[in-house]
Amino acid sequence: GEGDRAHAPPMDQTMLLPMALVALFVAFIVTAIEMRLSLTPDSCPECPHCRERAAEQAARQRELDGAYARAHGLDRDDDDDRRIG
Repeated sequence: GEGDRAHAPPMDQTMLLPMALVALFVAFIVTAIEMRLSLTPDSCPECPHCRERAAEQAARQRELDGAYARAHGLDRDDDDDRRIG
């Protein structure tokens, strides 16, 4: 019962340091792997497939930008506040 937990021996502190060191070592390795992966390019500039994919993504972004501008009336020049003054 609960009386047993009150009289349980404390955790062996000699295991804490090795456990902490292992956890730190694993964290270093995971961080190094993630940093290495973050530095790799999403696509290579030489590959025709990657260039085609980048061109498709750019065209899609232009299409989305135009649709957003039309939907919110940003494509009209009559109410452009930047030219006031």
